[in-house]
Amino acid sequence: MNLRDIKYILALAETRHFGRAAERSFVSQPTLSGQIRKLEHELGVTIFERTNRSVEITPTGQLILQHARLLMEQADAIEQVARAHQDPLAGPLRIGAIPTLSPYLLPLILLPLRERLPQIKLVLIEEITETLLKRLEHHEVDAALLATPVTEPELVARPLFEEPFWLAHPRQHPLGDKPEITEADLEDTELLLLSDGHCLTHQVMEVCRLAERPRSGEMADLRASSLETLLQLVGAGFGCTLLPALACSGETPPDSPIVRRPLHLPDAYRRISLVSRRSFPRQQALDAFAEVLVAQLPSSVRPLPSAPIAAAGDDALSVSTPTTAFDAVTESESAHTAAPAAAAPSPVDR
Repeated sequence: MNLRDIKYILALAETRHFGRAAERSFVSQPTLSGQIRKLEHELGVTIFERTNRSVEITPTGQLILQHARLLMEQADAIEQVARAHQDPLAGPLRIGAIPTLSPYLLPLILLPLRERLPQIKLVLIEEITETLLKRLEHHEVDAALLATPVTEPELVARPLFEEPFWLAHPRQHPLGDKPEITEADLEDTELLLLSDGHCLTHQVMEVCRLAERPRSGEMADLRASSLETLLQLVGAGFGCTLLPALACSGETPPDSPIVRRPLHLPDAYRRISLVSRRSFPRQQALDAFAEVLVAQLPSSVRPLPSAPIAAAGDDALSVSTPTTAFDAVTESESAHTAAPAAAAPSPVDR
């Protein structure tokens, strides 16, 4: 058994396809298939169940793959320890971000990150929360920007900032006559929601005191996958929606069919954290990333003091955040267009 064979079985586990796994591993398909069979023979177990239609992981294979991922992380840690004697903040850093955050936050921080952390190559991956948590578990990302709390004991979270929600409604809408939006107003308003896979949907439902998605009404079956789609529907007069503050940055054209207004409600916000595995060997790089990110936040959000590390079940731990910087490369996992970097939100357009 060697690290090369471990990389082969991990590639096959991730792709479930011999051709794609071979391409990812830069070898021919017969070579990869032969080495995996050789490893299975050496171990005396079957890791993958093969058919003409699919490749499935056996229960024994699942256990082996758990150790294989840890082994590869430790091998990477050995390289990082050696590299740390030359530069503790050098090398790739794989950061995941949820789709309702990345198009609005990342344009604000990419240039400062490059200027302050020039030795780190940033790889950005955009996915929904559930997928990012799985990628963390499988060691496919180093950390993730999430808007939901984590309870897994092997994960730690650095709280970064609180992002208030804003209300977007058509210009000609009854709420436009109200100087202040109340909880009762939200409960009586038909809201447009993202599909259930987005954590923002459940957060908006909590703010609006909705126990479940609406089962009736013109838009009850809507399953939009992006905030931009919801805004287009609001502009067309189909209803209202709640938006994170970063998505409301910039000037609103006077002739815009959409009015965006802040909500002055105590619980109308979400908390953004940088979540990583407790065992990740380059916590110093994540500290530096978090420091630069918080320094670039606009006034529309509320930075959390000192961005501490909070482990599931533990008290918050203070961390020092060193300063240096890095080179950014993006790996787009979803087809979302990044919004241009913008200043703090303008006053409400009424």
